[in-house]
Amino acid sequence: MSVLLQEKTKPILSVDEQIDKLKENGVTFKYVSEDNAKEYLRKNNYYFKLTSYRKNFLKKEVDGKKVYIDLDFAYLQDLAIIDMELRYLLVDLSLDIEHWTKIYLLNLIQLHNEDGYEIVNDFLDSLDKNQYDRLENEVLRNRNSIYCEDLINSYPDLKKYPIWVFIEVISFGTLISFYKFCGERYNDKMMSKDHFILKMCKSVRNAAAHSNCIINDLNAKTTSLSTSYLVTKELANIEKISKVTRIKKMSNGRIQQVISLLYMHKKLIPSEGVRKNAVINLQKFSDRIKRNGHYYDNNDLIRTTFEFLNIVIDNWYPVD
Repeated sequence: MSVLLQEKTKPILSVDEQIDKLKENGVTFKYVSEDNAKEYLRKNNYYFKLTSYRKNFLKKEVDGKKVYIDLDFAYLQDLAIIDMELRYLLVDLSLDIEHWTKIYLLNLIQLHNEDGYEIVNDFLDSLDKNQYDRLENEVLRNRNSIYCEDLINSYPDLKKYPIWVFIEVISFGTLISFYKFCGERYNDKMMSKDHFILKMCKSVRNAAAHSNCIINDLNAKTTSLSTSYLVTKELANIEKISKVTRIKKMSNGRIQQVISLLYMHKKLIPSEGVRKNAVINLQKFSDRIKRNGHYYDNNDLIRTTFEFLNIVIDNWYPVD
């Protein structure tokens, strides 16, 4: 092993060593005993993922070493559980968005008297060779899928797919690109604006589906992307959120994407039953955020972010 690799390699820690490391870094065990914390790390979560939420806590210097301020093991547990429930919720909502995006496109194409074949062919012709090859490989990868094989084997030529089959075998990312193509085809400026928001929905959906942490870094100014004017305008209508708070919270890339997804679901879904289900699940999530709110009384970053999310949920998804 090279010297450079040795310098970069960190030894794997036993659960006992993980607890000792947490204590060294200022993590306390007031609400969870060390024995219960060890059991949690063995059966419920793992050290690397759990400790990622420490980014939301400040540090102070004690005896020449920087340690976390007011960070108990229970707080990390609580954030991990909230994050897990948020991921499940985001995947559920994004599936609704994907489904109704397809419905919207099919209705739009019928409205413009398309035959359903030419528009697919024109979209494919708009791609460069690399884009086309990636899309073709994307579709062909599903050739052995028990869910898509019949569709794909029925249409061996990608350029002869009808729209109603095409949207069933492409990824959400390709669907969003096709959405943009349709907006340009019909000179629909609103679709171009929605395309940007849909890309944010895809990003946070992918993160949630791959079990990436969502709320492990709530700090401001973590994105270089501007929030869509449509989302900003809708947030500005919420009286309890000041302009300063809105700008600060939406400068966090994770919160920006979550709020953009909530906005798109609110805008796109016409089904009363699906909307009602979203209200129930979002309000349940909001209650979960509040359950241990006292944990974060001294942490302005977490407290104000949770307050922001709760206010948005209450205003966009109110209980009837």
